[in-house]
This record gives sequence, C-alpha cells and structure tokens, in this order.
Amino acid sequence: MPTPAASIAVAHQRQWHALGMLCALGLGLAPIAPEVCAALRTLVGADAAALFWLDAQGRPEGFFHEDSPAEVQDLFLNEFERLFAGPGEVNVHTLARADGPRIGRLMAPDAQYLRSNSYNLLVRASGHQHTLDLRVEAGGRTRAIAMLFRASGAGFTDQDAVLLERASGWLARAFAGPLASLPSQVSPASPVGHVVLDAAGQRPLFADEAAAQLLRQANLPGLGLHAAAHVALPPDLRGRLGVARPGDSARIAVPGGWLDASLSTLHPLAGGTAQHLVTLRLQRASGAHVVARVLALPLSPLQREIAVLAGLGHARADSLRLAGVGEAALKKHLRAIFAATGASDWDDLARWLQAS
Repeated sequence: MPTPAASIAVAHQRQWHALGMLCALGLGLAPIAPEVCAALRTLVGADAAALFWLDAQGRPEGFFHEDSPAEVQDLFLNEFERLFAGPGEVNVHTLARADGPRIGRLMAPDAQYLRSNSYNLLVRASGHQHTLDLRVEAGGRTRAIAMLFRASGAGFTDQDAVLLERASGWLARAFAGPLASLPSQVSPASPVGHVVLDAAGQRPLFADEAAAQLLRQANLPGLGLHAAAHVALPPDLRGRLGVARPGDSARIAVPGGWLDASLSTLHPLAGGTAQHLVTLRLQRASGAHVVARVLALPLSPLQREIAVLAGLGHARADSLRLAGVGEAALKKHLRAIFAATGASDWDDLARWLQAS
C-alpha cells in the first residue's frame, strides 16, 4: 500500500502533467484559468490562486480569482485606476514591470504595501494574509501575473517560490500559439445573452439575465457586476466589447473560454426609435475539454500525451514525431489507450475524446 508521502507525490506528478498539457494547447491563460489556478494551488500548497492577464502596457485585461468576494472583484474591475494605480500601490501593473524580481516580490512586503489600498481593499478583504507572486513573460513582455494566497499561519517560503517558478515555463508556453486548430465549441450549458442599445447614443437600455450572467463571468475592466442587485451597464459597453458598428463581432478571452459579441440593428416598429442589439455567447476551449477527458483515464503520462494528439485532431502518422516514439511503441501504447476508452482505432479515439 502506498505511503501518504508517495500518494502525494503521485498526485503532484499528475498535476504537473495536467498543467503542462493545458498550457501546451497555446490558448493563452484566460480560457484555462480555472484549471491552472487549481493546479498551482495544489502544487505549491495555498488556500487560493489568481491569474491576471495583461495588455501590452501591463494593465489587467481580465482575471480569475478562486475565492475573492463579489464586492472585492467589482472594486478591482471598476475602480482600478482610481484606487489601486496611484503612488505607493504595489498592484498587478507594478508587478508586471521588468525592473523588479520575477517572483516573490510580495513574500516579505514592506510597511508601505501593508498600508496600501491594494493590500487592505483587495488582498486582506479577500481573507488573505500572505501572497506569492510570479511574473509570466513571453514574447518579450509580461503576459500575466500569477498569485497564490494563504489566509493565515506561516507565510510562503523560498521552497514554495521554487515550485511556483518551476511552473513559469509552462505558463509562458500558453502564449506560444495553438497546438492544433481544433475549433472552440459552444457550451451546451451556456446561454445566449442580449443587450439592447439606443442606436443614437449607444447607451444600454436593457440586458436580459443571460447577458448579465455572461458579463459577470467575463471579469472585464469596467464591468464589475458581481455584487450588484440590479445590472447597471456602462454607457461605453459597445466599445468595451469591441463592436463599433452593426455587423461587427469580437472575441474576448475570458475565464473558461471566449466571450463572443456581435452587434446588429433592430428594426423598429412603426413610430419607434432605432435600436441596436448586442448578442453574447460563451465559447469553450475544445482542447481543454479533451485534456480533461484524457486526465480522467488510467494512462501513463506518455499515453495521455498520445491520446491528446488524437483528440486535438492530429493524424496518427504525426503522433510518431510529436510524441517522439517509434511505430512499435505507438502500437503498444495505443492498445492501452483503446482499452481504457473503448475506441477501435485512431479516428474513433478522436471522436470519443471530442464528444461533449
């Protein structure tokens, strides 16, 4: 019977493999943020994790936080410039700069940080006391900030920092471009939301509950709606979603996938005023779905990698090069994969893994 230490080691090995396969999809961190946060929290040992993905100026484009209160999330999204970007604030934008340490800047914070709005209104207000931060760099700039939190007790150690830094290569790999062209899929559970705009001033007039739900989940700057009893959309909603004129569409990376937005014209009734319609829907990452199905199978790490290649739409012949195995070894591993999935051949395996 495995010892507790051995069982923990196996679980951690599985988490490292999960993190590697997810980031190797090359989708960026937003579509896989929930899974990545769970893996980092487990591997290092923390109470919660958060990811912030950044624009070219190092400003947060969006985020995913596992357990911060709704009011705190809204405050960050709606009041970042006013409350958290001033002198003395060590925030996501500050951590993104290359003139400081890449990891662990907040492990031993100074008195100025402990007096800051960033600490008192965001970190401490979320029930956290200790923070371990990592700057994720790719393509010559900072692409994301990863943070781990502990509520109380001992702070993070140098060993914890080494573990998180070990993940930095995989996190950077997420920005290297897609591993395969498998299309995203509309989640069956995802609603289609609608927002009606005044065509003249483009101000939001009405949003249905599905639209409100999608915008809450999106965690976009200026759209902090988590704690609001009544949805109050900003007057520049159209610009924030990137749809300027009827016929425009945009795709925005959000936690768990992409928010698709499109703008069209509503034809008014006789005597009515012209209006526009924003249609919203969530696209899930099919690759992340494939990885999740593979991770649930009783396979070796190499067998999982081979199975993922099938699920991502690669040809069987390509798997020899991509997995780095010979024909005889591939046949052996495929027998185990087919036995675990019930698939009869490579194409059948791909269909099984891609099925929702």
